[in-house]
Amino acid sequence: MQGYGDTPEGLETVPQGYGGKNNRKNIKNDDCDMTTKHFWAAALVGCTLMAGCASQPDNELRLDGTINGHEGEWIHLAYTVRDTVQVTDSTRIANGAFRFSRPMEVPVAQATLYIGNPMDYRNVKYAGLFIESGELTVAIDTANFSKPEVTGSAAQAESDSLNTVLDPLYAYVQAMRDSVSGNASAERKAYFQKQQEMYADSAKGIQLSFVKSRPHSFVALSYLPFLMGNMTYDELKSIYDNMAPEVKQYGNVGSVRDGLAALERVQPGRPAPLFRAVTWKGDSIGIADLKGKYVLLDFWATWCVPCRKSFPHVKELYKKYHAKGLEVFCVADDDSKPDTWKEVIEKDGIQDFYHVLRGLKWDRSKGVDGMDHTNDISDLYAIHYLPTKYLIDKDGNIIGKFEDEALDAKLKEIFGN
Repeated sequence: MQGYGDTPEGLETVPQGYGGKNNRKNIKNDDCDMTTKHFWAAALVGCTLMAGCASQPDNELRLDGTINGHEGEWIHLAYTVRDTVQVTDSTRIANGAFRFSRPMEVPVAQATLYIGNPMDYRNVKYAGLFIESGELTVAIDTANFSKPEVTGSAAQAESDSLNTVLDPLYAYVQAMRDSVSGNASAERKAYFQKQQEMYADSAKGIQLSFVKSRPHSFVALSYLPFLMGNMTYDELKSIYDNMAPEVKQYGNVGSVRDGLAALERVQPGRPAPLFRAVTWKGDSIGIADLKGKYVLLDFWATWCVPCRKSFPHVKELYKKYHAKGLEVFCVADDDSKPDTWKEVIEKDGIQDFYHVLRGLKWDRSKGVDGMDHTNDISDLYAIHYLPTKYLIDKDGNIIGKFEDEALDAKLKEIFGN
């Protein structure tokens, strides 16, 4: 399965904790903006500036850091509070050191330290870490910026313990990739591809066990959005229902709740979510227009190799069952490259199918905050990986999500040989 996203190699990556939903509020501090900083400190610890509180509040984060090679530059701390409030704080590096001192709005936050413009992926450097109230120290080696040494954070220690198990798996997968040269035989490439998939599945299994066994962990919550794409509704709901109240109250659980709502919409027997879009030929088409037909709804992308490899088989199914009432409706994750999308439709010989784009609008100058999902068909159908194929019955209800062999068997059951 291909990783899901409009840009397969992640070149528009934004640091964890920096971007986010369009309804986020922004809190920005720097060492010159003392009014804002004191306001938030006063609001959060329950005392005013006029009261002149002298003691350190219990929820105060005091982060001392060291870094080489960036003297005089600004370093920024960013994290998100309860999915909606974007906190950013800034300070200048002096004598190879920096300090952040601020109240923590939540018990634990997944944060990012970064230097540079986060919208310019070529020139930004960033490091992820978990922060909490108390004394924390961070040591950043510029040569390995993304892996800071953090002490004083119990949540970071928990994350590090998991990474101790995962890192050897990732290293082995990378070594396999490096060992396969461009002129390797197809058989050798296929072997290593299977090995990589096996180790990737092992890593996901370790992460899932970690998440299930730690209902009180904010670290476990941080992994869940990346795992839930392969979960059933019942499995995800069980994990969410088992979360500790403080994690639900203070954690960034919005994406999990959204994922549950999306999965509930596409449970077998539910009406297929309705949408209308413009086809590659410029016509308007909606899924409801195909009532009375069985519809194979295929989510794909031009850059997704497994998607395009599946088309010969889909064409066989179409040829076999179209006269009996099967239609193929393809939704492409290529809104940013419509010309390429149209070229591939012709190149791959899939002109007989219905084709629309997913409907994601993205102002990339704003990072993930520039994403507009208003008409996003992929969101409607809880798409987390490509290809994904749904089968819809002639009454417009979802039969289920299928991969090749199961799809063959289901179509044979419906239409006969």
